[in-house]
Amino acid sequence: MVDEREREKATEELFEALKFLENELKDKYFAGEEFGFVDIAAVFIPIIQEVAELQLFTSEKFPKLSKWSQDFYNHPVVKEIMPPKDQLFAYFKARAQSLAAKKEN
Repeated sequence: MVDEREREKATEELFEALKFLENELKDKYFAGEEFGFVDIAAVFIPIIQEVAELQLFTSEKFPKLSKWSQDFYNHPVVKEIMPPKDQLFAYFKARAQSLAAKKEN
């Protein structure tokens, strides 16, 4: 299990990374009006945050990223090919539990 200091440090690092992304987001998507590689790579941030039970990715702290996330998930192409969010959450939650169990052994 991760101790509290490690969790706080990881949370701080994540907060800084999200702040960087928030500042880099100049348009609807990172690549402009249509999504690109950075958008695809960053799409898992909100899901990983939920799995880790963190509340950093809020509309109050990161309004651009919050809107970006909604726009991305609502894009017709993404809706067509992306698994439902609850399935992604279940996958990452199971993966995190598996990794935590291996770390304890």
